[in-house]
Amino acid sequence: MLVSDDSASVGEVLAASDIAFAVTDQRCRVKWVNPRMAALLGLSPEQSSGRSLPALLAGAPESPSAADVVVSWRSGDEHRWLEVSCSALPSEDLLFRAVDVTRWRDQELRAAKLGHRHEDLLRMVEEDPLTGLPNRRALTRELERQLALGVRGALLLLDLDNFKDINDLRGHPAGDRVMCTLANLLRDRLTDGQVVGRLGGDEFAVVLPGADEREAVAVADRLRTAVAAIPLSGGSGGTRTTISAGVARFDTGESWQAILANADLALYASKAAGRNRVTVYEQGHYTDTALRVSVLDRLRGALQDGGFALHAMPMVKLASGRVVGHELLLRLEDNKHPRLGPGEFLPAAERSDLVLDIDRWVAGTAIDALVEHPYPGLRFNVNVSGRTLEDEDFGDFVLDRIAAAGVAPGRLGFEITETAAVTNLDAARSLAQQLRASGCRITLDDFGSGFGSFVHLKQLPITGLKIDGEFVHGIDYGSRDTVLVSGIVDIARGLGLSVVAEWVERPTQVQALSRLGVRVAQGFHLGRPEPLNALLARPNVGGWPQRPQSMEEAAERARAENA
Repeated sequence: MLVSDDSASVGEVLAASDIAFAVTDQRCRVKWVNPRMAALLGLSPEQSSGRSLPALLAGAPESPSAADVVVSWRSGDEHRWLEVSCSALPSEDLLFRAVDVTRWRDQELRAAKLGHRHEDLLRMVEEDPLTGLPNRRALTRELERQLALGVRGALLLLDLDNFKDINDLRGHPAGDRVMCTLANLLRDRLTDGQVVGRLGGDEFAVVLPGADEREAVAVADRLRTAVAAIPLSGGSGGTRTTISAGVARFDTGESWQAILANADLALYASKAAGRNRVTVYEQGHYTDTALRVSVLDRLRGALQDGGFALHAMPMVKLASGRVVGHELLLRLEDNKHPRLGPGEFLPAAERSDLVLDIDRWVAGTAIDALVEHPYPGLRFNVNVSGRTLEDEDFGDFVLDRIAAAGVAPGRLGFEITETAAVTNLDAARSLAQQLRASGCRITLDDFGSGFGSFVHLKQLPITGLKIDGEFVHGIDYGSRDTVLVSGIVDIARGLGLSVVAEWVERPTQVQALSRLGVRVAQGFHLGRPEPLNALLARPNVGGWPQRPQSMEEAAERARAENA
């Protein structure tokens, strides 16, 4: 603090100075500005207080720096070059100093024969080069300025659904055209005062000053409907796509970082709920995200510390009760609470790159078990996530491991869900071709649950189908499921594919499936999953295959062990 006459004289000097000064805390939140800095920001000293200076003065350093930074500054039609410095004060606060160096900067540009590119250089600072929209820096400044002015409103985050597919299938030039078309569409459908910008990639943001929640949702829905209605790549045959949106209200007491984070959580909720929808941020989204982060931490720890285990679900030949293979199911056994089942941890893993490492661990563990137990009748199926289909090195990883281990490829099968295969058709076809060519089995899992099931059968080099359990659940009730399963069996037989039915829980289902020509099935009635280690430790494992425990047999065994 400055005191007495010295304080008055210093204050007068700073007030009269043509150099802009500001004092912030260590997080760059404004504590004091002189009149020149307030005028530069277009705010009163009171409005500036508590706001992020680097957000308002875009390009300013965020920590003390030995070198000054030259930033471009535009207010209305007026443009200025500012030399900004940041230094530490004895109080541990930060002192910012901004000097107008426009005249010198312009002379430098002319001397370098870049004067004719002056406007181009200015646009590069605050415009997205592809779409011409305000970039992240400009949009952040606008949001922080609205907060400083005490304006209430809303922030929209918009994300193009499945944009990666456009780039992969049509090429990046087509993706760029889609981005430009979308930018023009968004800009044309907003009113004065509503600012749209591109944050990067396929993500856009809209600042809506004065909008309440209902109005913000209406704007988001209007934009979502407009995008879905037109071919974004041009022409009547252009690519049609959708957008997902997240909405977060803002008020003067919040930071721009918190508002952007809230809108991002709402956007994530829209994506997780199926895309092509609008979600308003609520506290539960933060809780869900915190839980997901916690789950991912546990999964990383499980990979590092041996906290994963595989359980084996037998696949049984209905006529004889003979086991013909096992599906390996992932379990989290890290001895931490709460206990998490696959339905609780797999979705989080599949929304992150962590699932790539998990799928490799499962495949590697299965191969190791086959090496240690070289019985021809011991055969495993492992599941492949949709994300792993996009892992171009996964097929090589598997085949290298199989070759190094000397395992017969036919002992290992891979199950790809129909939905994942259809969503990533080219990737699924490529992986299936590579693995099948080496002798591995490829099963299309949950068959019948997706769309266009039969259309895609001829495009995928698979060896078998696994009928979705929803069709098996009521198969013994004389429902229309009987007709559907019968059709699946007939088509599979015509294509030379094997068929397995899931969710077999009653003897009557076995009878119904047998009448329809299904020869192999799995489910709790035929055998519960058991730890892979326990399965392999059986003394008669070499006499494979044998009938597994049924529900009744397992219960009887448990009663005997507890007696």
